[in-house]
Amino acid sequence: MAIWRIEFSKQAYKSYKTLQKSYQKKIDNILNLLMNKEKIDIKPVEGEKDIYRLRFGKYRMLIKVYKKERIILVVKIGPRGDIYKK
Repeated sequence: MAIWRIEFSKQAYKSYKTLQKSYQKKIDNILNLLMNKEKIDIKPVEGEKDIYRLRFGKYRMLIKVYKKERIILVVKIGPRGDIYKK
């Protein structure tokens, strides 16, 4: 079985680094569960192809899945109210 690779967009990485350590740990755990195909709260974003949202506390994380390349790109991390703004 091929391994999935996690990558962060520049914006997502910057947001990740500004979060409290407890939220960073939650993100790390979520991404590990995702890579291991565990059942987590993930839903597709309406009107976006291959973009999904994950919830953790008051924050959301948008990811884009490149199935062929087996890459999960963390696109954006932020509060629920701001995450869907372009």
